Amino acid sequence: MDHSVASIRMAQFKDPTMALILSVIVGPLGVDRFYIGDVGLGVGKLLTCGGAYIWWLIDLFMIQDATKKKNLELLLMF
Repeated sequence: MDHSVASIRMAQFKDPTMALILSVIVGPLGVDRFYIGDVGLGVGKLLTCGGAYIWWLIDLFMIQDATKKKNLELLLMF
């Protein structure tokens, strides 16, 4: 088996549906952003309580696409 194929199999891709569930339940605390690896945005959401819930509301619609983009970035690293 090729080394790059083995590396891709071991990569930990994030599930967009799980990111959406986290966003609905604990989105104002930034847990959804921490889950996909956006630590800076997660801290920002945590400190501002989801941007006074406006950022949280916007993220409900955008978190699945953000998760897919993070997964693509991870895939392109190999």
